[in-house]
Amino acid sequence: MIKKYALILVGLVVIQQTAIAQNYKFGKISEEELAETSHTSDPEAGAAILYRSTDTKFNYTQDAGFVVVTEHQERIKIYNKDGYDLANQEIIMYQGSSDNETVTSLKAYTYNLVEGKIEDSKLQNNGIFEEERSKTIKIKKFTMPDIQDGCIIEFKYTFTTPFYSNIDEFRFQENIPVDKVEMRFFAPEYLVYRTHGKGGIPLGLTTEKKNRTIRYRYEETELARATRTERGTAEVDFTENGYIVNLENIPALKEEPFAGNLNNYISALQFELAYTKFPNSQVRNYATSWEDVATKIYKSENFGKELEITKYFKKDIDALLSGVATPKEKMMKIFDFVKSKMTWNQYYGVYADNGVKKAYDSGLGNVADINLMLVSMLNYAGIETNPILISTKANGIPFFPTRTGFNYVIAGAVLDNRLFLLDGVDKTGVASVLRTNLLNWKGRMVRPDGSSLLVDLLPSSPATHMCLMNLEISDDLVVTGNSKNRFTGHYAKGQRASYRSLKEDEQSTKMEENFESLEMIDHSFKDMKAYDKPLTLEYNFENEEAVEIIGDKMYVSPLLHLATKENYFKSETRAYPIDFVYPWSDKYNVSIVIPEGYQVESLPEPLNINLSNDMGSFRYGVTENAGKVNITFQNAIKTPVIGAEYYKDLQQYYKMILEKESEKIVFVKS
Repeated sequence: MIKKYALILVGLVVIQQTAIAQNYKFGKISEEELAETSHTSDPEAGAAILYRSTDTKFNYTQDAGFVVVTEHQERIKIYNKDGYDLANQEIIMYQGSSDNETVTSLKAYTYNLVEGKIEDSKLQNNGIFEEERSKTIKIKKFTMPDIQDGCIIEFKYTFTTPFYSNIDEFRFQENIPVDKVEMRFFAPEYLVYRTHGKGGIPLGLTTEKKNRTIRYRYEETELARATRTERGTAEVDFTENGYIVNLENIPALKEEPFAGNLNNYISALQFELAYTKFPNSQVRNYATSWEDVATKIYKSENFGKELEITKYFKKDIDALLSGVATPKEKMMKIFDFVKSKMTWNQYYGVYADNGVKKAYDSGLGNVADINLMLVSMLNYAGIETNPILISTKANGIPFFPTRTGFNYVIAGAVLDNRLFLLDGVDKTGVASVLRTNLLNWKGRMVRPDGSSLLVDLLPSSPATHMCLMNLEISDDLVVTGNSKNRFTGHYAKGQRASYRSLKEDEQSTKMEENFESLEMIDHSFKDMKAYDKPLTLEYNFENEEAVEIIGDKMYVSPLLHLATKENYFKSETRAYPIDFVYPWSDKYNVSIVIPEGYQVESLPEPLNINLSNDMGSFRYGVTENAGKVNITFQNAIKTPVIGAEYYKDLQQYYKMILEKESEKIVFVKS
């Protein structure tokens, strides 16, 4: 009996400790949680979300109707400095013309375990502030106090939005582990939503119905006696449709090389308003097509109407185009004019903020101000041009038609049946070579007649790097070389971004940092600021680590700093696509003078590899001719976004490339 009693006591202690560890009520932090030094299932994680809860309901007021109210609570464990960034939180609030989203009742604490006791630090007002990102977007920011290794931060707030047709997605996965997440979403039967799940984790979505009653005021006037008005209150009974998700032990979706925007693959749930059916009212459909979305955007006062305004620029454009003969020259003149005249105010959006005329007069505008102006000018010059709506990579891929799915607009000009993509925001921009943050799925061109067209944003030609390198090996085993390089497309854009603002000595230093074991002697760029031309780079260098002597043999690494540094695809599996951003092609020709007193003993065998579906190819060959060893190398990725189902193939592809590039040329004394 005594042993049995003791066993029961032990069981009660275990149950009690588990209950403490799993108490998710705000402020109920346990010593066990604070004492934890690493995550049990992911020891490398810098932080973990211990608990996240979102409880959404629809409140009704006589004046505003239904508004969406979400109670959000979150508890985050920070293990080390890798998780410190989570102390900085942001909440996006949309600001309409008359209605705004708000964040209220913000309450937050940081908890630390100090000498065995729990100490809390409250978030003060000086740690909370708002930032206006555009006329329609405000950001509520707060920074948690007293962040240390092992601390826990906890916060809760109420998020209120009148825009029940645009519900933010509910996220269940992050790039750190999530121990427990709960979502409850209850909408009145008058608002009918569709659900769209994404990510690789089954959400286990369940539904529930419950009854609800609201009270409202009314006024009735007798027709026979118009001066008599009866006032009162009444009740309406209706059903709420509930959607519930409860998940535990969600693994982190960790960022791998060439990941793109991880948010596109995070497990989440989105609610789309399909239609509304209020009492005594007709059904109003909200679910729509991308064509309908594009048409509505075009008809907006801050979009389509802005394209009709031309008077403000006529005089300047007429003078600019005087004597210009061809449509292509006219297009480039106007494109360069807008890039030089206008400065981006760092605000995104598909709607003009200040209007094109005011933006033109001040030389400052948001994305839409600048690019709608560009569209209008090109059409004025007789070049068929339409705006193209884009969702940037940071904004994610819109999974169903919604006006909030786009946050950027560019100009699409058609000449000789060829489409040119133009972004007047990018001062170093080149036609059809968009900044990489815009290369996100496809854009949608919208036309005045209400029609629209999906547009590929990727360049039609790959970015290329062509290199001709001549090498000689001195008696003291130092490799001296001359390298002539030509970059096009996004390669040229990237090189210019890296080097154009640096002084010559700073450029050399940066190249030495990027090119392993290389010492720069001199270098020169050509056409650095001629953005529409290929960029050329020539440099002379030395390398003291490329040659090894063993006995009477000399071993040479032929590609030097041009060789692939590592196999970027080390994980056993991959849950999301590989995003190379844009198609590219590297072509190298390397010539090595056979050192005096040596002859070739062995050369690497040639290798040809093709990825399936013509997604990429690798070619490698080595020959001896006229006292030299010549290496030809070509690696090309034609399909920039490769599905996760091809991950093993791509992993093996790079493994074979690395093995081939690591093979030495062997010279032996003659």
